[in-house]
Amino acid sequence: MKKNILKFASWVVFALLIVGCNDDFLETQPLSQASETSVWTDQKLAEAAVLDLYQGTWAGSLTEEETTEAYTDQAVFTHPGRGVDGYTEGKMTPDPSTFLDRDWMSWPDLYPFVRGANVAISRLQDNEAGFDNVTLDRLLGEAYYMRGYFYSQLMRQYGGVPLLLEPLDLDSEANNPRATFAETVNQIVADLDQAIVLLEDAPASKARAHKLTAMALKSRVLTHAASDLHDPTKNSTISTIASYSNPELIGWTGGSQIERWQAAKAASKALLDATDGYKLDYSAPASFEEAVQNYEDIWLQGAQNQDFIWGRIVDEFGFSSRTYDGGDGWGQGPGMFALNQGPNGYHEWAGTTPTEALVEKYAMADGTPFDWNNPAHAADPYSGREPRLYSTILFDGAPWKPRTDDVVKFDQFDEIQSGFYTFSDGTTVNGVDTRQGPIEDWNGSRTGYYYKKFSDPNLPAQWPNNLQKIDAPFIRYTEILLNYVEASIGSNDEGEAIAWLNKLRFRNGLPEVTASGDELYKLYQLERGKEMTNEDIHFFDMKRWLIGSESLDKQVQQVVVQGTQKAGSTMTPENYRRDTAEFDYTYTPTNIVFENRRWDDKVYFMPIEQSEINKDQSLIQNPGY
Repeated sequence: MKKNILKFASWVVFALLIVGCNDDFLETQPLSQASETSVWTDQKLAEAAVLDLYQGTWAGSLTEEETTEAYTDQAVFTHPGRGVDGYTEGKMTPDPSTFLDRDWMSWPDLYPFVRGANVAISRLQDNEAGFDNVTLDRLLGEAYYMRGYFYSQLMRQYGGVPLLLEPLDLDSEANNPRATFAETVNQIVADLDQAIVLLEDAPASKARAHKLTAMALKSRVLTHAASDLHDPTKNSTISTIASYSNPELIGWTGGSQIERWQAAKAASKALLDATDGYKLDYSAPASFEEAVQNYEDIWLQGAQNQDFIWGRIVDEFGFSSRTYDGGDGWGQGPGMFALNQGPNGYHEWAGTTPTEALVEKYAMADGTPFDWNNPAHAADPYSGREPRLYSTILFDGAPWKPRTDDVVKFDQFDEIQSGFYTFSDGTTVNGVDTRQGPIEDWNGSRTGYYYKKFSDPNLPAQWPNNLQKIDAPFIRYTEILLNYVEASIGSNDEGEAIAWLNKLRFRNGLPEVTASGDELYKLYQLERGKEMTNEDIHFFDMKRWLIGSESLDKQVQQVVVQGTQKAGSTMTPENYRRDTAEFDYTYTPTNIVFENRRWDDKVYFMPIEQSEINKDQSLIQNPGY
């Protein structure tokens, strides 16, 4: 732990800079000379140290090229050599060089923030800075919330972890064994319950924790904890888990799963009753146009939308700049999303792109499944689908934002070109957004799809200046609604599950649910996968549902789009656009040779890095490593 303890000092310096923009604060003491003692005896410094804890939430799907969705069936990472295949090909070992170790899931990166929370809790309880009770409760509540948040991130990756509840000193780096899974969950819930009480009167905020934020995270934690991955009657079907000699570290060893689902249901309902979601009052399916707009509103409006509970907000206490100035740094947060994930024909990088496995989950507009074996579906796969497809995915012919001046000559109509178009004279045009196109082909999608969701549809690519200003949600009301549906199914209350699932489906323009039993559960999983795609949710869902093999024991597919000019067409390569009156189109799902995807049951849990075990021999490794 020594490296982690020392690392905390640098984070405190950054925290001081957050509030250091006020002249009166700068007059108090040079920031470089601030000691831990002076931090907690000065109100502005102490608040800065608490705000610093939010730095532990910076990474995620809206700030990185490699998103968690790329570890699942629903997306793939375009560029080799970054470590994503360590997971998708089951090659991970306790050596961190075998996998991509992002700070949102890293044991070494999260424990410094745990220590920061512990320091804040300890010193705020002494209240040496003389805060009034309202401010003290808010800061202390935030510290408890953030400790619960950090432990929840660790729990979802590793199971039971060392529960450090006091600030460690340099002599306490060893002999911190893992707590059981039950102890870890219970501690997280205790921290969140404490936060709920302390934050009762805290101002509502979409960037800082308050009562609703803690209630929402409690729903997430209890939903995860109730799931099959951690239940001994369900995970015993996984040989790697069943043969593990320390099952108490990765799951429950007794008790009732139904009772655990009932606890998750109660926590979820408490949040649903405490606030309102966005447009969940339809009594019938929204029109197609309304439904498309409803879903786009949720991710385009960000913190201004009722669905947004907590996340990273532009212009909030220095975490993000409203202008995203660019420069020589990369810390531009959600402003980087379109650049990271967008089409090469916009000079963007296609970091993580949707797969056909995701796209085929989107139903037809009438709610029936899409089926490649249906000739009508296969002949025109992007017509007549459910509204969320058009709010989420960019596919061949999809309208998109203006091209930059140098690309207009290849596309005058601002449409995605991810196909190949053969003209009557034999000329073949490779779409400008393909890996064979004329613009930075190495940044083209391998699947033919790109994410529309979370990309500003009006802002042309101008990196590093004038990047987009879309907020990044960490928790949405809809996630808690889906948690409630799942917990209702798990506690045998299908009527309640269907009633709330219909609220979501009606908002999204889909008909009411008629399924029951296993069919209802499968429908729920599909709804959750589509609704929450690219929000750091499906990665954990895949694991807790024990569907890793179903998800990753298959190769990534692209859909090859081939257009052939019809006789009598006068369109030229210079003015090509998708037009079924001028071209015949075929669509062929094809496996791509890129990642050799192979599921290994050991990756249900992350390995503890060997360097951590070398420092603390009391740590027990996870199964399969």
